[in-house]
Amino acid sequence: MSLFTVDLKNQPGELARLCEAMAGSGINLVLSATALDGGGIVVFIADDEPGAQAVLEDAGIQYAMRPALTVRMENQPGTGAATFRKLADAGVNADLLLPVRVSDDLFFAVICVDDQDKARRALGAQVVPGTLAT
Repeated sequence: MSLFTVDLKNQPGELARLCEAMAGSGINLVLSATALDGGGIVVFIADDEPGAQAVLEDAGIQYAMRPALTVRMENQPGTGAATFRKLADAGVNADLLLPVRVSDDLFFAVICVDDQDKARRALGAQVVPGTLAT
């Protein structure tokens, strides 16, 4: 699975333009967006990665794709701390987190790390095989 990162202008309509382009091609997204220094950063996973790439290229939207892991955590205090401590103790840097599913009991997130093999070993069964795309 890959996580897409897109830089957009921080102005009305930019996020709508991205979402409309994807919806017009039948591509479902799980996304998060924030504004920083006059720009906007959107991160998302798509249920059709090649289709999302084609839409972004056709729309002239610059993007980056990064390999990502889906991790499962219990939805209770301290679980995130324990999860990211495991990564830190293994010497793994996590630099992006996208929540994709939250229930009363569980929290699933897509993360980008600098060493997926070490992250998989450190997190064990918390890493979800396959994808949790939309």
